Parts: sequence; C-alpha cells; structure tokens
Amino acid sequence: MRRIALFDCFFVLLAGIFCLAALHGTLSMNPQAVNIDSDLQWYAQILEARLHPEAFAADPIVPLFPHEPGVPNLLTVLAEWLAPTDHAPTNLLYVGSLGIFLHFCLYYLLGRWLLGSPSLAALLSLGMSITIYWAYGTFWGNLHSDPVPRIFFADIWPLLLMGACCAVRAVRLRPLVLLLTGCAIAIHTVSTLMFGPMLLMAFLCLPQEQSLRQHVRQWLCCVCCYVVPVGIYLWLLLGDMLNTPVDGPLFAEVRAYRFGEDFQSLWPSLKNVLMQYSVLQPILPVGVFCWCIAWKNRLRLSVRMQGLLALAPGMVLGMAGMCLICALEIWLTSRLGRNNMSQEILRGTRFLIPLALLMMAAALDLLWPKLPKLARVGAIVGMIFCICFVGHDKQVLAARHCLAELLSMDVLESAQGREQSHAGALQREALTALRRHIRSGELVFSNNDLMAVRYVAHCPMVPVHKDGNIIYYAKQEDIARRWIAQQRTQAAHPLGWITAWKESGAALLLTHNVECREALLHEGDLLFENAHWLLLRRR
Repeated sequence: MRRIALFDCFFVLLAGIFCLAALHGTLSMNPQAVNIDSDLQWYAQILEARLHPEAFAADPIVPLFPHEPGVPNLLTVLAEWLAPTDHAPTNLLYVGSLGIFLHFCLYYLLGRWLLGSPSLAALLSLGMSITIYWAYGTFWGNLHSDPVPRIFFADIWPLLLMGACCAVRAVRLRPLVLLLTGCAIAIHTVSTLMFGPMLLMAFLCLPQEQSLRQHVRQWLCCVCCYVVPVGIYLWLLLGDMLNTPVDGPLFAEVRAYRFGEDFQSLWPSLKNVLMQYSVLQPILPVGVFCWCIAWKNRLRLSVRMQGLLALAPGMVLGMAGMCLICALEIWLTSRLGRNNMSQEILRGTRFLIPLALLMMAAALDLLWPKLPKLARVGAIVGMIFCICFVGHDKQVLAARHCLAELLSMDVLESAQGREQSHAGALQREALTALRRHIRSGELVFSNNDLMAVRYVAHCPMVPVHKDGNIIYYAKQEDIARRWIAQQRTQAAHPLGWITAWKESGAALLLTHNVECREALLHEGDLLFENAHWLLLRRR
C-alpha cells in the first residue's frame, strides 16, 4: 500500500511539474499572451475591456460584450477571482494551467477507482490527454492548445462518470447525478446538453430490479432534475435574444459568415470523422471490440467497471438520439426560416473518443496483471516519450521550451517551439509599435483576427471575423450590416481586405501579410515593419 501511495504522489507531482513548465513556457513564447488560442483571445479582450473601459471608448464592439452568452464561465470567473497578475490574458493562462493539471489528476483518479492498478490508471490519464481531432473544429484531449472553458467540463466528467457508475445499482442516486449534470451547464453548455441525454438513455435502459412503473417514475424524476437547471440557465442566457424581434435573414448571414468554416458541411463532417476513426484510425471499432471482450469477462472486473460497461451502450444510444433531435430541430427551423439552436450541440459527439478509450482500458485491465512488471513500466515510459517527443501539441512544446531555457539544453527545444517563440516576440514588437503610433480616437484594422490589438495594445479596432460571435448574439442590425459588408469585401478578392480597410475608415492597418508590402505602400505610409508584421497609416 505504501508503494502504491508513493506512485500516486509521484504521478501527481510529475503532472504538476509538467503543467508549471508548460505555463512558464507559454508565457515565455507568448509574452503578454500575444498569440494564444483565438477562443482565449476572445475572453481576454472582454476581461481587459472591463478593467480598462477608458481605452475602448471608440471601439464599436466593446459596448456589445455584455450580450456575450459564454461569459462569465468558470474559466473567466476563476481568472478574475484568483487574479495572480494584473493582466487578464495572463490570468486566463494561469487558470487554464490549473485545468490541465486537474485533467491529469482526475482521470488518474477515475482509473484508480475503476481499475485499481496505479500503472494502468496512469496510462489511462496519459491516453486521455492526447489530442484526437473531431468534427466541427473540436477535439478531445488537454494538450493541443491553450486551455479553453470546455476543459473544466472535461475535468469534472470523471466525477460525473463515477457517480453514474454508483447509480447503476444504487438507483436512488440517479436523480442526484442528473441534477449535478444539469448544473454543469454553467461550466460548459455544449458538453452538458449532450452528456445529459446520454446518461438519461443509459439509465432508461437499466431498470435494475424495479417494476416498470417505479422505473418510469424514477426516470421522469431524473429528467426533471436535469431539465430544471438546464432550462433556467438557457432562459437566463438566451431569453432576451429569443424575445427580441430581429431581421432573420440578416443574422442568418452573420451566422453563416462566422460559423460557416466549421459547420458548412454539418452532417458530412460527422460522417467523415466517424469513417476516419472506424477505418483509417479504428479507435471506435476497437472500442466496441474491447467492450465485447470486457462484457464477456465482466465478472473478472471490479463492480465499478461493470457499472460503466452497463452504461456504455445506453450512452451511445443517447448520443445518437440527441443527434436525431438536433437534425429534427435544424430541419424544422430551416423550414420556418429561423436560425437553429442545436447546431453546436453536435460537437458533443466527441465523447465517443473517451468512451472508446475507457473500453480499451477495461479490456486491458483483464490482461494487465499477467504482464511482466517491466512491460507495464515500459508502456508508461513509452507513452510519456511519445507525448513529449513525438507529438506537437502546444502545451508539450511550451514545456520543452521552458526546460530548454531552465537547463540550458537546446536539444530539448523543438523547431516548432523556436518558431512560436520568435513569432510571439515579433508580434509583441508590432503591438508595442502600434501603441506608440496610434492617436486618440483612431481605430485599427486587422485582417488577421488579431484581437491582441485590444487586450495587449489596448487599442480600439474595427470588428474582426471572430467578433461575428457577439454581433450575432447582440442583434444590433446596423453593426451587423457593416460587418457583413466587410466580410463580403474581404471574401470577394484575395486582396479584398485592403479595400475593406479603406472602406472601414480606420486610420491604421496592422497586418501579418508582409508579402503585400508593395501594394500597401500605394495606400498608406509605413510606420513600422518586421519580418512578420506591417503597420501603416492611411493617407
């Protein structure tokens, strides 16, 4: 027992060291968080606008920020509450690092709870951290990029699964588990709206020594426990937007421009990724095969794992049912000429990946005690080596960058890490120059979605592509028309963004397109340039 406890402590310590290294590496490669994930940039500019409202008096988008339904979320609340620095974007990175650490620890806890073996639990936790791309621009894993709000739902998911496994036999716990799942919508909406129906279907398929009447009555109680917090949250979140009369076609076009890149092929995207992970990278069929093996030998597994195996088919059915409901809602709204509300819920289909990994862990649990100790240690060491030296996830590159600096060992640095560090320094240099050259009341135009203009340079700017999110939810028709006109102009020609800059009335242009230098010199005076950025003032 003492040896097992030491292994537990060692794993947690190792996870903590990695997360600290990744955090400091990120801050080193991206000074002032200049080049963080675009979703994180979106939250960063909202927090910075709250802290420095006087800097954004001329910004047309900042007054709309209170309409953003995704803020506050747990990530932004913790960033404001803990506030280790006076710079909001940096605080987001600190809190996100905590989220990554919890991800490692809680999946290790889930593995210890389900499987018992510390080494197998470590392998499960490491496997859950690997990036596996999914449809609609989403993915599973915690190392791919800078942490965004959904990582905290991924953190609590093991706890919800543990509660669900207990509720397989202790049926009185089921309403409590669904209540907690419903309350998790305050952490991440899309994940909760998919996982709740998955659990409901799983419990519906498991009467567990009750009469049919008792089972239906209790299941309806579970439905109520889930629906009440979800309904209250969605009404508070979207009530004003649903009750505001708007120009439907106008905001349908806003939505198309803003979200079209991820959702332009809604069902083909899901079909393609299911085929990819069924044939090219057969994670899903291997997961099904492992479930069959584990179910056949379930009496050799822990009672807790038996509960998860019993839940798994129902959860997959619940996901399929939710996809059908989304399809129906999308079809009906298109017939009625309205924007659908369920499109993004389909991102929750990524839960198929961790379910498949858990089924693999269950099958491996049958074999694990028979393996030599050297093979078990080798599997963990091999997994760590692959994550740290084969993968190219941003958190791994940042951790290697930190260790390379700390130990003065360039061999630990990667080419991608050097490139990111160089790019971050050049971007910060450009933003410093922008801050130096801008005059009071002037707007900045950036064709590269560079929201760091707001949250680092504290300069007001013409709405960028990502700002279409708040324009859609705020339902301000004038600004929506101007934004759509700008998007059309930029899409009409490879250099349409130059025309959009001139039509926007913005005095300054900050662009990453240094290859257009000669064309831009005909339109404005060059104020600053480096290898990656140009800053010009319109004549």
